[in-house]
Order: sequence, then structure tokens, then C-alpha cells
Amino acid sequence: MARSGPRRLALAVAIRAAVVTISDGVSEGVRDDASGRAVAEVLESNGFEVAAREVVPDEQPRIEAVLRRLQDEQVPLVVTSGGTGLGPRDVTPEATRAVIEREAPGLAEQMRAAGRASTPLAALSRGVVGSRGSTLIVNLPGSERGAVESLQAILPVLPHAVDLLAGHTAHGPADAEAVRPDHEHDERPERHERHDHPKPHDHHEGHPDDEEQPGEPPGSIEAHLEARRRAGQPTVLATAVRTEGDPPCRVGQKILLGPGGAVAGTLGCAEFDDAAVADAPGVLQRGTPATAAYTHDLGTVEVFLEPFAPRPKLVVFSATPVALHLLRWGADLGFDPVLVEPRAERVTPAHRATARVEPALDPGDLTEETAAVHTDHDAPFVAETVTALLRSPAGFVGVMGSRRHVGPHLEELKARGFTDEDLHRIRTPVGVDIGARTAEEIALSILAGVVAARRGAEPRWLDRDRR
Repeated sequence: MARSGPRRLALAVAIRAAVVTISDGVSEGVRDDASGRAVAEVLESNGFEVAAREVVPDEQPRIEAVLRRLQDEQVPLVVTSGGTGLGPRDVTPEATRAVIEREAPGLAEQMRAAGRASTPLAALSRGVVGSRGSTLIVNLPGSERGAVESLQAILPVLPHAVDLLAGHTAHGPADAEAVRPDHEHDERPERHERHDHPKPHDHHEGHPDDEEQPGEPPGSIEAHLEARRRAGQPTVLATAVRTEGDPPCRVGQKILLGPGGAVAGTLGCAEFDDAAVADAPGVLQRGTPATAAYTHDLGTVEVFLEPFAPRPKLVVFSATPVALHLLRWGADLGFDPVLVEPRAERVTPAHRATARVEPALDPGDLTEETAAVHTDHDAPFVAETVTALLRSPAGFVGVMGSRRHVGPHLEELKARGFTDEDLHRIRTPVGVDIGARTAEEIALSILAGVVAARRGAEPRWLDRDRR
């Protein structure tokens, strides 16, 4: 499809964005996600970094949960596609209004005006635009053409809107000059002599995390934070929230810290950054946010230190309908979902849009917080992967299926040297007894068991008779 529109943007720093396709058909794997793909292409061709692609059905609670999670993950721009019309299941505007704190009606009207130039039906779109915290949420129509035209209509102002939500309130060259740090003004050399502001990383010599690690993106602190969370690396984000006097730091400046030192950003001077580096291990160990005051001879800055622990992994084996719901809801429960499926032909677009897909299990990624569930007892790799799970510290190991179906796998595991105590770690049938029948209900039963095991609760387990 040929696309025309405004000239491409030239962004100094890539803005992270997430594209959320809202469609029953796409979520069930029976329709191609043409609009989501087209929207992602337009964003990426204009310098945005599409850090996430999600698919959810036309269900308001599910839509709200995804929007809230993406804002919690500090994604600056969230663009939805679909569910903006007058159909009975078109609930995207209602879900968005339930989540946002402020509307931006001018942007929504600009998109409708652009659409009416192509078709009068554009007037039926009910999409809204608004902000939640520092995240801008934009509703686009579900058709590929409508989504692209609407996005292109507001594309030129999106970077500035995102900057404003992030607290960068410059509106023009004069204002931009006014908010630059004083030491950057050529006409103020005496201030430059009073306190030497380092560029990010200038003061980090000797810290193990000084160099950008392989696989970490250059650019924004948010991009570094997301990359480290995806890699399972504990991180602390330190943000200046208040100043007294005239310290070499502005409110809103940030530094990202790992266990070994600074990763990206700066609080304005080596003294402040080194103090944050020293406080980071304690914040990580406690696992709760903290505030600290750092003093410079020119003033004091109050800093909010927020820990980001690695999300525990939910490893789901086999691309089945139950797996799809486990992956979707597992993310809502705070897990990092991973689908392991060596049979590529079984993986649908809905699976790929929901979680990372790997052809094989990596035992090195498993921790005591890992939950692993087999959703196909007929898969040819059950015994091999369960062997790896039992030899790992994984905290929850489940295999779907009756004892008749799973029995041969257990016998093979015994032949491999596993004891009854070892096999006792396997939940099979897996989940909590709620009378589940459908794929959704079975997934709910399994996740209820995962949560119960994590919290130390004792529900009515499906495998209680075996124990």
C-alpha cells in the first residue's frame, strides 16, 4: 500500500513507543494485524523506537490493564489501533478514558478532520487522545488506511507533546535557551568555572557499568531501563525531585544505576552521581523506593531512588490456545512471559504479539521465582525440558494432562534417575480446581495455582489425589 503524508521527522533521540492492536480476530489468530504493522512501520520510519507490540481482544478490562501496564513501564507514547467505532464491542475509547488523567481533544479532532478528507465515515470514529502520567495514549481506527492517515495527521506534534509530558516545557528557541543548564550559556563563563558539570558518563571511570553493554540501546534513560529489565538486570532510577540553593542539578535530571555503578544519565556532577551510586545497592536490597539528600557547595538536591527488580519469568511450552491466555495474563500478573516452541509452524501472530518466542529452553534464565508450564503433553520434547526444569531452581513446574497422559513422561523421568521426591515438584494435572473447561478457564486455573504457590497459599489443587 503506497503511503503519502508529511515529511519524515528527524528526532534527535528516538522516542519509545508501544503499538496495541485491539481486535478479537487478531487476538484469536484468525486475522492479520495489518493496521498494527502499518502503524509500527510509520513510527519507526519517523525515528520512533517501537519497543513493544501488543494484541488484546475488544474487552474493556483487558485494554485498561495493558494501557496501565505500559504507563507503569514508562513508555512515553502508546498508540492503539481498533475498537473506536460504533459497534457493540468497540470499547477502546471507554477503556482509554478510564485510564487517562487528561484529554487532548485537539489531537483527536485533527485526526478526524484528516480522515474526513478521504471518507465521510471518518466522522464515526470515537477515538480519544490523552495522557496518564508522562505517557501519551492515542486511539487510531482499526483499518490500515484509517490508522495510517490518522497517525500521519498528528505525527509532527507528537515529539513535542511527549516532551511536554516529560516535563520539558520549552516552547521555542528562546524558552529552550532559558532552560539549558547555566554552564552551557557562552555568555556566562564565570558559572562554568564555578562548577564543572560532566556530560553523562564522564565521571564514571572505573565503574563496571560505565560502557554501554552489548544489546543495550543508545539514547534515552528509559530505553536503557527497559533493556536492562528485559535482560533481568536489577536497576535503580534516581531522579532529582527538589533543589535548594543553586546546585549543579535541575529538577527532573536522572541517572540509571546498576549494582556495579552508573549506566546512563547524570545528576549534574560527580559528587551527586557518586552518592547515588553508593546508595543504589541498599535500595536494591530493600526493594522499596527511598529518598536521599545530596549536598554540594552550591546547594542540595533531593533525589527519589526507585528500584526495578527483574520480573520473574513465566515459561510456557507449546503454542496452544491455553498458552496464549497464560502469556497474556501472566504479563498482567507481573511476569516476563516467554513461549518455548521449536515447531515454528504452530506459532500464530497472536502468540508472537503477546510474548517473546524461543525455539528452546535456556536453563540459565531460570531462578527460584520462575514458573514453567507445559501446555501440550503430546509434544515430543516434554521429558527433555522437564528434565532441565527439575535440574534448575525453577519454583513452579507444571504439566497439563491427566495422569494417564502424563504417566509415560513420569516413567521416563524415573528411568533418567529422578526420585519420587524430585517428581513431587511437578504439578500434574496442573492448576487449582475451579471446574475449568474452556481454554480461558484452564489458563485461569493454572495461573491461580502459580500465584498460590508464590504466596504460600494452599488451595484445592487438581493433583491433590496424587500427593
